[in-house]
Amino acid sequence: MKQLSIVYGLMAMVAMLTSCNEDPEYFTLPVRADEMHIRCSVDEIVLNKGKGGETAVTFSWDKATSPLSAGDEVTYSLCIYPSAMKEQKSAYMDAGTRTSYEMTHDQLNSMVARWALPGQTVRLTAQVVCQVHNETRYVRPEVSTVEFTAIGYEKYPACLYMVMTDAATGVVTTQRMDQRQLGTGIYEASVNLKPCSYHFATSEEAYPLYAMATSGNQEQMEYVNEGAYTDFDNSVNGRRTIIVDTNPEYNDCRVLDIVALPSPGVIWICGNGCSVGWNANSPAGHMDMVGTAREPYYYAWTGDFVEGGELKIGLGGSWGDNFFFAPETNADPLTDHRLSMYRLQDAGGDVKWVPTVSGRYTFTLCLLASDLHTTFEPAE
Repeated sequence: MKQLSIVYGLMAMVAMLTSCNEDPEYFTLPVRADEMHIRCSVDEIVLNKGKGGETAVTFSWDKATSPLSAGDEVTYSLCIYPSAMKEQKSAYMDAGTRTSYEMTHDQLNSMVARWALPGQTVRLTAQVVCQVHNETRYVRPEVSTVEFTAIGYEKYPACLYMVMTDAATGVVTTQRMDQRQLGTGIYEASVNLKPCSYHFATSEEAYPLYAMATSGNQEQMEYVNEGAYTDFDNSVNGRRTIIVDTNPEYNDCRVLDIVALPSPGVIWICGNGCSVGWNANSPAGHMDMVGTAREPYYYAWTGDFVEGGELKIGLGGSWGDNFFFAPETNADPLTDHRLSMYRLQDAGGDVKWVPTVSGRYTFTLCLLASDLHTTFEPAE
């Protein structure tokens, strides 16, 4: 009898161990059937930079319903990803309660550029997800997908070429324009201008190009793939900085008179009115270019200023070089924001700024010739 008890005990232990080794069962929400059936307005598309702001594709779908209540609100969001790389989904775009979503050539191209080279075909999947908003219960989102093919374009070439035709001689010259920061689509060049007409080529070929837009102000551009176009017109003489911004929110060309420093990038603050002290061209006092690629004419220094001390701004390696001096003796940078062209000390005296406050501030110079000025603001 005792032996039987031992056998039954062993059988119970085996049964218990077997049950412990079984995979646990978790509660899962049921997968909802696709009732949206998303559709794409095209099976394949070649994206066109010249139509950047125009609609390239439209996605549409049938209205989804709540399995809980007909009164529940249903909202939708959409994402795009390469069909072969599902993990590289774009950010979801909110469609609200609408059952369609349009994308422009530029919007879709910005995504395609992440997954394929310009001119390369890529198979894409558009995924729409619906969300049911019920006050008491969570409803698993419903998903619908559709595939289509796209070919993207080069959004930002490495450089542009300013093609100028001399107004007097008809001679054509070309000036390369580079991006101060790659990937911004903002190009810059300093040019000794004469009266001329000009446009901007995207390569060494004639097309595509940027020309003056037929509407808007005379700074606005349009992208031309072929055919007729209107050149910009220049009537000024002298060195100017040309800044071309190809981003859709600007798409303009500006001819700016920016003060050229005697030694590019060499600009420093000094004096007992700041923590740098009377040290010429000290790394501690170097002023940095703080403007965006659209505004490369702002320089600033952030540091500790001393009430009652003196300041000036050097543009070379020694005390005998040019300086930006204060507009008048003891000018307070906090309240007096005038800025005159740099000069040598003997050309007007050693005139210095004298701050009326102590603490950490940012002293900024705007070197746009038509708007020379300073600012002096508390640093965050």
